[in-house]
Amino acid sequence: MSCEFSLVETQGERTLKFFCEKCGGEGSIEQSKECMRNVVLSLAKFIDVEAIVLAGAYDREYRGRGLTALEEISRVYRKHKHWPYRYLTSDDCRRCEEGRKRNVDKILLKLIEEPENALDETKRVIKEVIEEEGGETKCKSCRNFFVERSLRPLLLSLESLNDHICHLKKKKFLPLLRPQFLSTRLQIEPPDGATLIDAYEVEDCEVRIYYMPQLSQCLYFLMPQEYQLSPEHVALLNKTREVLLAHEIELEVDILKARKQIEMLAEDIATSAVVEERLTVERDDVEKLAKYLARFTAGLGLIEMLLSDERVQDIYVDSPIGKTPIHIYHRDFEECLTNVFLTHDDIESLVSKFRAISGRPFSEADPVLDLNLAGVRISAIGPPLSPDGTSIAMRRHKSTPWTLPQFVKAGFITPYAAGLLSLLVDGQATILIAGSRGAGKTSLLGALMLEIPLKFRILAIEDTAELPIPKLRELGFKILSMRVHPSVAGRGVELSAEDALRAALRLGESVIVMGEVRSTEARTLYEAMRVGAAGNSVMGTIHGATSRDVYERIVYDLQIPPSSFKATDVILIAAPIRSRGGLSRVRRLTQVVELGKKWKSNPIDENGFRCMMKFDFGDMILKKSDLKNSQLIKNIAQKWGVSPANVLEQIDLRARMQEELLKVGENRPELLEAGFVTMSNVAFRECLESQLKQKSMNCDQIFDSWMVWLKENSHA
Repeated sequence: MSCEFSLVETQGERTLKFFCEKCGGEGSIEQSKECMRNVVLSLAKFIDVEAIVLAGAYDREYRGRGLTALEEISRVYRKHKHWPYRYLTSDDCRRCEEGRKRNVDKILLKLIEEPENALDETKRVIKEVIEEEGGETKCKSCRNFFVERSLRPLLLSLESLNDHICHLKKKKFLPLLRPQFLSTRLQIEPPDGATLIDAYEVEDCEVRIYYMPQLSQCLYFLMPQEYQLSPEHVALLNKTREVLLAHEIELEVDILKARKQIEMLAEDIATSAVVEERLTVERDDVEKLAKYLARFTAGLGLIEMLLSDERVQDIYVDSPIGKTPIHIYHRDFEECLTNVFLTHDDIESLVSKFRAISGRPFSEADPVLDLNLAGVRISAIGPPLSPDGTSIAMRRHKSTPWTLPQFVKAGFITPYAAGLLSLLVDGQATILIAGSRGAGKTSLLGALMLEIPLKFRILAIEDTAELPIPKLRELGFKILSMRVHPSVAGRGVELSAEDALRAALRLGESVIVMGEVRSTEARTLYEAMRVGAAGNSVMGTIHGATSRDVYERIVYDLQIPPSSFKATDVILIAAPIRSRGGLSRVRRLTQVVELGKKWKSNPIDENGFRCMMKFDFGDMILKKSDLKNSQLIKNIAQKWGVSPANVLEQIDLRARMQEELLKVGENRPELLEAGFVTMSNVAFRECLESQLKQKSMNCDQIFDSWMVWLKENSHA
């Protein structure tokens, strides 16, 4: 039976689409001889086909290596579908012609139906003909003629398919699979040579991590329940979707409410169909199916599954869409490919949702869109900036704020570094955190905010919501959040960071936290710091790989006078490091740099930068310098009315506290979370204040008092 098919051109891509439901086929090249035959014969008629789609309850899309194998089979068939019959016999004797014709027919049929068996069949026929006995001398010559002129060329062509044949024997076509009611496609088998190295569950989906030596990276492989439904369930969902589309339903403006609305409507429609058609579908199944449909209509589809995995930190959808899979950054396995392929329909749906959520345009006139969605920072670019189509990057923030003990546990800093940073925040130092994208700048800034005493007010200024402000408020921090908006396509500035900062300085004494120092707000910021108008302290992030880069960025790019730059007390440098040139990267704090105040024109040339801590790349650890002569330590000591030696003792005290928190958090990681760390900091300050009331400053006694609190509050 011949399948109905059509040649479809979308976005300049030619696809052969077979309608398997109409012919009763199984819709799978791997499982159906008929499907294999129809695909190979169709490929013989068309050129430049970039994908094969077998459409049924599940659509299977073949491209890449699977399509190449099919095209090679078609090429060999096209080459030999006539010529072998020209050389069946060597003379006018036709006695063996019919038998030989049947053999050729059988070989060619094997080629287009069971290509993995065609080579063996050809060898069998050749052996049989050669070993055939009887007949006259000319019969032997005729048999040799048939073998050499008809079968041997066919054998050579089949042997040239050896790699593809091996591919076929393993049934490794690697089709992309999607249920009929969805548009996102999945690769349903890992590639050859991939080794399983980890597996875990996310919601109702198993995640498997494979290492692919041929690509020197990992594959993040998932198979959600939506892609394992029975044909009856797929048909029910498809029918439900069609009914939803056919009715003009007035959906809620709020995306989350619209999703719940679709889920309720889908459940009602599906239940009605089950009852009327007496389908063998249970109530629990209908509820699950309705949730699946809502996820892929009002929701973000499979991207939601990726975002629900706390180990996935970044998600990248690169153009051209459909030709490359989504790839991610995984907390444990770093850069990974996935088995998820979005389509143009997926991208259009996502962009539509992003426009609605952000209230901002996205078109050729406005090819950049930035927004935040439930703790995820999303950036999209489109033509003409991205000539191959829309590309999307998503950065998923940790659901709870990072803490200094968690950074110590992750190896990002040492306990001593954590103690030093805690003291610098307490000492109201002006701190800039620098590093490349993804180095951990904003996460570290959030952890330092936890070290601010609860009694102090915080003004947080940012253009994208990355700081963990809601969580900090829940913990009792007094935070006023100020959101700034950059200009949109030349339409003017909605609210600049500079305006927000000037307004913040009129709101009273507060700690100022800048999400990122980017542009003209830097001048206002440094003016405030120089005259003391910034209140307690100032912290922020800035792009730069070294302290020198930070200086040049601020002085030369942002046009801040070198004399104003002196208002900076400390520069923290965070960086991803490839140890010894390997492919794996680790994030580390590589420098804690104090900015001296005695230089006149350039701190780079006049030893204005002094490392308080510096990363040892041999030992892969941050090591402290001698801080006895640190001017910043002396300044803090002067503000506190204590000796520099006492300030250094306090750093050691805080480092010891970090070590003790790590011990109790080894089996109870929740004790390293923001809630318990905040309680710990409050307890520490109470112990400190108790000492000060006695007009003494004994760090050992403070530590002992704090340890009593820790033991009382760290037991399950």
